[in-house]
Amino acid sequence: MSSSIKALEHLFISKVRIKTLEHFLLSPLESIHLRGAVRELDEEINAVRREFTRLDELKLITSEEKGNRKYFTLNLEHQFIPELMSLFHKSYGFGSDIINGKSKLGNIEFAFLTPYYIREFEYGQSSIDLVIVGKVDLAFLAKLVSKAQEKKKREIHYTVLSVPEFQTRKRRGDTFIQDLLIQDNIMLIGTVDSMIQ
Repeated sequence: MSSSIKALEHLFISKVRIKTLEHFLLSPLESIHLRGAVRELDEEINAVRREFTRLDELKLITSEEKGNRKYFTLNLEHQFIPELMSLFHKSYGFGSDIINGKSKLGNIEFAFLTPYYIREFEYGQSSIDLVIVGKVDLAFLAKLVSKAQEKKKREIHYTVLSVPEFQTRKRRGDTFIQDLLIQDNIMLIGTVDSMIQ
């Protein structure tokens, strides 16, 4: 178990709350009804209902009646969502795999998830999910990407750039690089400040 997962377990005492937040934050466009969540989270219905009610009261999720079911969706407009998404992407799933596999990935200067991966939001011409800058073991990266594709049930688009190529393209004002730099990315390795300098 990674240290970030342990930290979240201490921060969020309820394991059902962690599972619920993980579901919503890693699949922000997906709506789910109570019984579907009980099956997916593999938890008792009352515990899931209680967490849904709490998150709904906090306005972290919204609910909508469809037929005889109530569906819940992440409220992307809530002020805490970007920070919570960052925490959960760094602790679970593909983001966590990249962070935990850093030593096997090679000499990585920067790695980040883009809004396309996080919320399936295209900015400009880019539909890139992950960007890695550094000297990368492409075979190991391919394994991590394959695992993420199975879980996400879609193709994961990624770009790998060497440090000199990234710096040169950034200095020249390359449109692709500039678009990446101004997006709301989740930094997995490195910092935004050092990346934009």
